[in-house]
Amino acid sequence: MGRRRICLFLLMVGLVLCVVGCGPKRPVLYPNTHLDSVGMQVAQADIDDCIMKAEAAGASANDSGEAAKNVATSAGVAAAAGAVFGAIMGNDVLRTAGASAGAAAAGSTVYQASKSGDPTSIHKNFVTKCLREKGYEVIGWK
Repeated sequence: MGRRRICLFLLMVGLVLCVVGCGPKRPVLYPNTHLDSVGMQVAQADIDDCIMKAEAAGASANDSGEAAKNVATSAGVAAAAGAVFGAIMGNDVLRTAGASAGAAAAGSTVYQASKSGDPTSIHKNFVTKCLREKGYEVIGWK
């Protein structure tokens, strides 16, 4: 019962991070002469335009397939490690492997949720290039 509570706790932490976690990151612009001349309202509209162009071109902001693959891989590795540990220690092998896999999947879900606001590098590069062509200088993402 204790392992189940730990897994449920980790799952709840993951869900909270998903709900409360940072929204998608956006480019931060250097205050050059172009930004000074157009103002932040126009700059934000230009950022939105570049983000929409990136999405339309297939450079999506996140790769949910990669995140799912990472969670499944972590669970599989933990199940194998749990089975070996259970066999060596004489514990119930299937129960130990299952608990390990559940804990790893929960932990990996929390990790993936914390990264959920990070756009893919292709998306960042596309938006940065688009903004550069409009006269802006991207100094980072926040």
